[in-house]
Amino acid sequence: MLSRHAQLRILGVALGFLGTACAQRQDTSATDTSVASSTASTSSDTSAMVRGTVSTASPTQVVVSTANGNVTVAVTPPLTVYSRQPARLADVKDNVFIGVTTVKQPDGSERATEIHIFPEELRGLGEGSRMMNAGAGGNPGNRMTNGAVSQSRMTNGTAASRMSNGSVANANGSTLDVQYAGGMQKVTVPPNTPVTQIKAISRQLATGDQVVIPAKKNPDGTLSTNRVMLAGQPATSR
Repeated sequence: MLSRHAQLRILGVALGFLGTACAQRQDTSATDTSVASSTASTSSDTSAMVRGTVSTASPTQVVVSTANGNVTVAVTPPLTVYSRQPARLADVKDNVFIGVTTVKQPDGSERATEIHIFPEELRGLGEGSRMMNAGAGGNPGNRMTNGAVSQSRMTNGTAASRMSNGSVANANGSTLDVQYAGGMQKVTVPPNTPVTQIKAISRQLATGDQVVIPAKKNPDGTLSTNRVMLAGQPATSR
């Protein structure tokens, strides 16, 4: 299984996709497309996120083992499988839709710990800003924000985490303004901040894969999807 740190990262991402926020967090957005701790969670009347380990996979359905038991998700072909791939800060350009995990500094500012770049077909997924799980020792926890980057400058900027997903605009310094419907999050970006891209890959799902699945909740209560995010580590950096 992934470490807690890796789970939080993916939960952003998505993603944010991920996004992923935990059931303990406070929401600051009407849109909730994330879950925590390897479960299936309803994010609205018509959508849910399923997170865990693939038990079985076929062309017609995926069975995911979660903390609360097995969850079956029907596959609506063609199924697209996404994975995180290495990227660079230079890839975070104006109007790019991103997810950024941050930690709050003593002065109240937010410092980026990871940035995830979404493909255009996933633009808008999980847009908004929300708290994720609370940390130990009084740590207020992570925040996920999905939105667009606007009027950004790079300046170097550390405590609870926030995830911001949105589009990049004017990424020309060491700060990013991540804009989303109803708000904006300013983030300082150190030069060594890890960056990954969410990319579609030619790969079939296999037993044991760690996944995050944004699923549609059908009127009869069943779940279906045409997208799956692999939650493994990306390949070596470029």
